[in-house]
Amino acid sequence: MTAIIILNWNNANDTIHCLSSLTKADGDFRVYVVDNGSTDDSLQRINEWVDSNRDIEVSVVPLEMNYGFAKGNNKGIAFARQHNPDYFLLLNNDTEVKPDFLTRIFDFKQRHPEYSVLTPKIYLFSDKKKIWNCGGRLAMGFRKYYYAGQGDDAIKESEFIPITFVTGCALFFPAELLDGEGRLLTERFFFGEEDFEFSMRMNAQGVKMACVLDSILYHKVGASGSRMSGLGKIYLHFLNRFIDIRLHNSSLFYALWSLVNIPLCLRHFYRSSRSLRRSMKLTSCLLSDASRKDGVSQTDFVALVLDGTYFDKTK
Repeated sequence: MTAIIILNWNNANDTIHCLSSLTKADGDFRVYVVDNGSTDDSLQRINEWVDSNRDIEVSVVPLEMNYGFAKGNNKGIAFARQHNPDYFLLLNNDTEVKPDFLTRIFDFKQRHPEYSVLTPKIYLFSDKKKIWNCGGRLAMGFRKYYYAGQGDDAIKESEFIPITFVTGCALFFPAELLDGEGRLLTERFFFGEEDFEFSMRMNAQGVKMACVLDSILYHKVGASGSRMSGLGKIYLHFLNRFIDIRLHNSSLFYALWSLVNIPLCLRHFYRSSRSLRRSMKLTSCLLSDASRKDGVSQTDFVALVLDGTYFDKTK
């Protein structure tokens, strides 16, 4: 049995559409909707949908607060483990699946047991002939999606693509990959970076990953990230990445990597602030924060992307 974990936060519409698509899906699975401390009527609406739809098994797991993406999913995994699933699938609530997406993954797994982590081919929901990604690769602290923005005619592989980066949008894995405390994702980062850290960790451990090309789903890209904008979102991305690279590499590599990426930070900060002086201050602040922090907390996240108070010291 596969436990499908779907995280919801103030977005019942997308979650219910995702669940509706799963009612048509084949395979042996059970769904766990983890409500991440929603402050709207999401929990009520999702429970009402579950009560009126018996085509699939769905458990609703209400959390008392918003724990962020990684910890929210880890809590969902912990709840699902009571049913002893063989596999798990982290699935974004802003996705809709093709009926055979899971059986295609299982068929591939049967024929290629050496691949532990799998992901479907993910199309844009807004343009169902355009690929969002087919997994990707990691190189020098960056990730690049395979076939992003292209159509099927661009794909050279026939069955699958070996990958070194997998997005948390649709992440299939065996129970054996959970750590000693039953967690999959690092909880160092409240929002973002968890799939990058996971991919680096899997590569370091020699875990093989692949995109299964005949398993398909559609993603409403940006449904959660669109609620954030501006300088705070840019800073958050760089702070997550700098911390992640520091924690997974030697001090020499991190120093060289930081030096190479300073111009990139300056450019992005300048585009947002239109002030060279402010951009230099922000970059200096970023380097300082990344050297002393081992993660980005919910408090940091709120100060960065919601109320903007994080930057008071750089003004």
